Amino acid sequence: MPTRTMEINLILTAKSWQLASQLERTKPYGGVLIVKNVPERTYLAVTPKQWEVLSRFSESHTVPQVLESIINDRICPALGEFYELMLKAVKARIIVQPGQTVLTVPAVNWMLAVKPSRLRFVMWLLFLTGLGFTVALRPALPTTLMDFAASFGALFLAASAGAALSASLLRGGGGEVYALRRWFIRNSDSRMLSPADQRLVGLAPLATLAATTGFLTWHRPEWSLFPLAGLLVLLRPILNGRVSQMIRVQASRRLSDAENNYIFPPNRTPQARWKLLRAGLRSPTTWVEITYGVIWTLVLSFFVGGLTDVPPWHLAFWQAQGPRLGFAIVTSLSLLGLIYVVSEFYLFATERALAHRNAVRRWYRRWLGRGREVDESVRLRAVLRSPLLRMLTPPGQRAAAKALHPFRSGPWKVIHGPDTPPTHVSLILSGKVGVYRTLRSGRRIRVQVLCEDDIVGLHAVADREFPHFQYRTLTPVTLLRMDRVVADELVVSQIAASSLTSQVQKLPFLARIKLCENWHIQAIQRCAELSRIVNYSEGDMILQDGYYSDSFFIIFEGSAKITSRGKVRGIVRGGDFFGEIGLLQNSNATAHVVAGPGTRCLCIPRREFLRFVAHNYTVALELERVSSARLGAPIFPLTPGNFRSI
Repeated sequence: MPTRTMEINLILTAKSWQLASQLERTKPYGGVLIVKNVPERTYLAVTPKQWEVLSRFSESHTVPQVLESIINDRICPALGEFYELMLKAVKARIIVQPGQTVLTVPAVNWMLAVKPSRLRFVMWLLFLTGLGFTVALRPALPTTLMDFAASFGALFLAASAGAALSASLLRGGGGEVYALRRWFIRNSDSRMLSPADQRLVGLAPLATLAATTGFLTWHRPEWSLFPLAGLLVLLRPILNGRVSQMIRVQASRRLSDAENNYIFPPNRTPQARWKLLRAGLRSPTTWVEITYGVIWTLVLSFFVGGLTDVPPWHLAFWQAQGPRLGFAIVTSLSLLGLIYVVSEFYLFATERALAHRNAVRRWYRRWLGRGREVDESVRLRAVLRSPLLRMLTPPGQRAAAKALHPFRSGPWKVIHGPDTPPTHVSLILSGKVGVYRTLRSGRRIRVQVLCEDDIVGLHAVADREFPHFQYRTLTPVTLLRMDRVVADELVVSQIAASSLTSQVQKLPFLARIKLCENWHIQAIQRCAELSRIVNYSEGDMILQDGYYSDSFFIIFEGSAKITSRGKVRGIVRGGDFFGEIGLLQNSNATAHVVAGPGTRCLCIPRREFLRFVAHNYTVALELERVSSARLGAPIFPLTPGNFRSI
């Protein structure tokens, strides 16, 4: 799993891609067109809008570069669909790495080509006539070894003739014939034909087998067993049977490859599967397939029953077996539904249980856990976990580990007061510490909560505009402390002031807010580095209705009021954010955001924000989810009515 995740990360962030050199496309049928990599014989079903996205790779680009461009041009699809499309396009070799070697799959030199339109009536006539003879006449079981051999030989000859006829129709329709291993041919290239020609290519093996089975049922019933079994297998309504393929080809709304059989991990959720199930149940094609499945089951019962003493077309059969068959069908369907519900509940419960287990472990370690021995190896590992101390050189990290000494304190204890500079700088090994600041009005507020691996005692250095902070334990804590003079020499003097602000002040804040709770720590660090702290006076206009915003905002301290058309629409407080919808949709704000007293925001300029979002798919997906909930409609793809901003 880690290897697979790393591969996905490289595909979606770092690697460059471009369209393969030899591609063919069909016309859109059912809202979907097929793109083929000709030399490698790979296919991808996409919508015209998805193809417009893939066309951005006509020159070499990374996935983030393309995502940024389609957001700017307002043609971005839903992000889950976009990332699925990228992975499927890479897998199908529609987009490849520049200069990558292509493995050519040669086509079979199939000489016979027949125009599908010439045999359309003949194929349907053979199929329906053969099926009619088979149903009307009663097949029989083989009685001798010769009958078994003849029945199997008839199946082999009919299947071979059907495959050859299918290949000839495929070549006549303009497709290529490919070999499966050495002897068998396949008609996978039929998807490049029109729906009518695809149906005929798929019908050819059915018509051949049906005609053979019908003739044998009439002439030599004891030879019809294996052809009949082969026909029923080809007619199966499940496991991608021929008739199911023919039904789906004719659908007015077909699914692209990016809309099913998900391989992008965030798409493989119960919600996504339920959404796909609901969409399927709303499709008429699904009900046609279900109806066909019922008919196929009855036909199968008809043929199997014909080999018994009491065939199913007699009333006595249903009087004796009807209740049992009905009970078996209802029980089977109920069991399948129960298995589906239990599996979905298990996946959901597993995810929730893992999150709760980690939370309980942290709570137990903080409040009830015994103090562990803190030797030099423990201190060095703590230094390497700290985002700030990890920025030191290896000798500096070892020196910091030696300078740190354990210190334990109970809950609700002041460890540094606001009136005097801290005498120590500490690294939290276990527990939580609150950071308090005194406002100009004299009121003291809690501005941050620090947890494991955060730094205590450097906020005055990181935030020189407000240098007076108080630190108070919120739980029992275990700290690794060093003297302030030593910290200035080993840490403060070695790290740039901007990095110190990001790692000491902004990173712990971002890591605790709801927006970032599912982000990777590296994404949170990058967000901290890109943002800058902006102070606002009470009444300042942060966003103005009807004007374009060039920044993404997170309330760092204080609050702000959202107004629209003279009415207050809401209040945003510490950890809340706004402005992202206007940036993602490239639109103007439709509300005022007015600063309250003591408001401070983390601001990220539009260019850096879009680049950051494009390079971190977990961030992009979370912003899409939250923004769509705010809009009351999906933020992507854009529609004429959803160019709102807050």
